[in-house]
Amino acid sequence: MPQTIAIIVAAGSGLRFGGDTPKQFLELDGAPVCVCAGRCFRKAVPEIRIIYVLPERDFSLWEEFMKRFIADWNDVAFVRGGKSRWESVKNALGAIVADTAASATVLVHDGARPLVDEETIRAVIRASVNTDGAVPVIPVTDSLRKIGEDGVSSEPVDRSSYRAVQTPQGSRLWRLRQAYEMPYDESFTDDASVLAAAGFSNIVLVKGSVRNIKITTPEDLKIAACLI
Repeated sequence: MPQTIAIIVAAGSGLRFGGDTPKQFLELDGAPVCVCAGRCFRKAVPEIRIIYVLPERDFSLWEEFMKRFIADWNDVAFVRGGKSRWESVKNALGAIVADTAASATVLVHDGARPLVDEETIRAVIRASVNTDGAVPVIPVTDSLRKIGEDGVSSEPVDRSSYRAVQTPQGSRLWRLRQAYEMPYDESFTDDASVLAAAGFSNIVLVKGSVRNIKITTPEDLKIAACLI
């Protein structure tokens, strides 16, 4: 397996969740949500290097908080986040040590996804080797409707043509570095969209998991606790 680095983006404010503690630091199974995510990567790839991107505000406080839970982990670094997810990932890429092989596989993961499974992680790594990038997805099970320009009218769309996108999203280090040198654009919703905008269009989809939920609401945290 190629050298692998996981960038776990845990820099969000969690405003949609409510409360004073960002969702990625709430407790799940005795540890912060983003630490649970890191455990999944260490289980799938024991030699993995992990970079946690933490909130710029009170960075030192969150860094010390995290260290209490991962004191026995090797090869872990902490990086200040930015004003957007794009800027946070860019900061993490800039913090990767200079002697890291350009061919290393980088997995970018949402810190609020604590239950990513080993097979999804390994599938993304495998698919990233000979492509421009890999993205885990799951089928859309609900019916979909497209809202009209008036904001009121709508029409059905064929859900079989759509997939729900998850993380981690993977690519070679040199591709991600090159892609993230581009100026920010509002169309950048994830790492695959940044890669595609840079001309790296051979992005493949791999099977994700319904367990790989993103903690966005208090109900999501309860669901995650039931899935453990």
